[in-house]
Amino acid sequence: MTQAPHKVPLDPSIAEIDRRWKESGIPGLYDGGNGPVSRERAINIRAFLYPKPVLPQGEIEAIELPAPTGSGRPIPARIVRPASGPVTGTLVYYHGGGWVVGDLDSHEAHAIRLANEAGVVVVNVDYRLAPEHCFPAAIDDAEAALVWAAANLARLGGEGKPLAVGGDSAGGNLAAAVGLFARDHGIGLAAQLLIYAATDLAGKPGPERMYLGEGAERKATDPRASPLRAATLRGLAPVIIGVGPYDFLYQDNLAYAKRLREEGVTLVMREFATLNHGFFSYTAVSQDSLAAALQLCADLRALMTA
Repeated sequence: MTQAPHKVPLDPSIAEIDRRWKESGIPGLYDGGNGPVSRERAINIRAFLYPKPVLPQGEIEAIELPAPTGSGRPIPARIVRPASGPVTGTLVYYHGGGWVVGDLDSHEAHAIRLANEAGVVVVNVDYRLAPEHCFPAAIDDAEAALVWAAANLARLGGEGKPLAVGGDSAGGNLAAAVGLFARDHGIGLAAQLLIYAATDLAGKPGPERMYLGEGAERKATDPRASPLRAATLRGLAPVIIGVGPYDFLYQDNLAYAKRLREEGVTLVMREFATLNHGFFSYTAVSQDSLAAALQLCADLRALMTA
């Protein structure tokens, strides 16, 4: 499927990020296929091109969640509370970064914004990364984090208040896969927030290969890796999708949205005409990105309080 023609230009602030990156000579995030090198590069690129926004923040608590069976590694996480206002519920959040880069620090501003704007207590999850830990390590951690949160709502967003999952990019992929897990294991969700999520990893040549590891094409048919390939999406919790037409995952998002509609899942579809991949990270330098992030937070709040 070819990408639809763009009707409006890419946000000039984001185009400037792209220009400065190219001018700097810094390689692409995943060039070289080395996880530690990619992580250091990602930290430097964020500091150089799109620093974190300065936001009011509430209490942030570092914790460790129980290890999934067989992993032997507790899952680091941070509980991020709203700076003010009533709490609407709990959001389990998975950061982006191609399953290779990203961590609790890189996406803490995402969690703080979601907490403040949607009123949720966010469980920000530091799942295992590739290539040191290939599929299914990340989704094992993601599912275990949801199970823990569902059993601990009283200390999070409140017993009897709604529970949701969310993530951006690779984290959106995990959130979508966890949405399937929740449906199949009787864990009630009020929402799935999928920010430019990867939904089908088959045939992808980039960090998806590092994540899937040996036998990548076979593993890509597993719905825990590629939620689009699930036998049915019926019965899923309501989904919010946020994506722009300049995103290399745009078609993934359109395909997932199409199936959700066809199978009767409640869907809030947000297409942001001037944006590309990663816009939730660009809110300090791009007004269009900030407006999009605030819209998605409002959509989450609406589902949490419906």
